[in-house]
Amino acid sequence: MIDNEVLKAIRERRMVFKFKDEPVEDEKLNAVLQAGYWSESFGDCEPWQFVVIEDQKLKKELYELTKRVTIYTAGIKNAPITVAIAITGCGTSHYIEEGAVAAHNMALAAHSLDLGAYWLDVYDLENKKGSVESEAKKMLGLPEDIRLTYLLPLGIPDQKREETRAKLDDVVHYNKFGNE
Repeated sequence: MIDNEVLKAIRERRMVFKFKDEPVEDEKLNAVLQAGYWSESFGDCEPWQFVVIEDQKLKKELYELTKRVTIYTAGIKNAPITVAIAITGCGTSHYIEEGAVAAHNMALAAHSLDLGAYWLDVYDLENKKGSVESEAKKMLGLPEDIRLTYLLPLGIPDQKREETRAKLDDVVHYNKFGNE
């Protein structure tokens, strides 16, 4: 099996929901933001806007709000930083994918720097008023025409998660599903 630093990071990275009560070094935060900035985008439009949230009161409000869409909210409250990943229109409807690529790159970068992260989707497919996305955008001062896709709690991990995976042969199919 071919192995290198990127493949190792992909294999070893796991979502981290518990964080130590320690700050993230500015240099590491900047490297994580750079990873999002350098993500691929549809038509090379580079649609990202990142909001770094350190304010405890704001994080607690986001924590309470996001409980409406998921049970995986604790990291927002206990991570020293949460990064909001917002996407400008840029002439494309691929805002979910644009945000996911940036969030994934940022989570991999965090792992490579001995930080932990996970991404929590907050977008509303219909972009309705009163949705979690809409309310979070107000809290963060985002313009109406920008989509808020993901929140990325970020910090020094206070847990080690192990998991098992299906065998690769059980999930890869050639030419047709089932390999028959």
